[in-house]
Amino acid sequence: MKRILIATTIGLAAFTTGCTGTSGNANPTPTNGGSTPTSSSNSASGLEALKPCDLLTEAEVTGLGLKYPGAPEKVAASDGCDWAVSGNGGLRVGIHRDSGLKDLNLVGDKVSQTKVGKYDATKVEAQDGAKNSCTFAIAVSESSSILVIGNLTAASEDTASACQRSSKAADLIAPKLP
Repeated sequence: MKRILIATTIGLAAFTTGCTGTSGNANPTPTNGGSTPTSSSNSASGLEALKPCDLLTEAEVTGLGLKYPGAPEKVAASDGCDWAVSGNGGLRVGIHRDSGLKDLNLVGDKVSQTKVGKYDATKVEAQDGAKNSCTFAIAVSESSSILVIGNLTAASEDTASACQRSSKAADLIAPKLP
């Protein structure tokens, strides 16, 4: 219901912006057929249409040992989706439409450059000292990225297992990115 209200409000705003109140005969001016330029960096990256919970199919999620469906959750400027593993952490995928890798705080026990599919990525083991987590930050463009964060229970210090979880998920997600 909330989405319908927001969509209706946006639609009305767009509709009324086209009305200037000028009287007379409105004659459109022909254009040269070129495309309309966009000013938004996320339009250029192609991420605006992606929904984080749609980046993994049910079969992929269950193949990773995670519970389907994921739970959509917005954290700061990131639209995300969380999938759980009963009693053993889970996986989070976050879409950063306006933050490239250089804009993110990618600090951990071990940080290395890698590739995920055709994309440059940064692998962060034990981000911010959390030995139960591992992040793959995928550079979709200079100004946009996808984070794939695998984590285990807070008591765990098995960074390698967290990296295995996030690596497998990142490999499944990369072919679906623009």
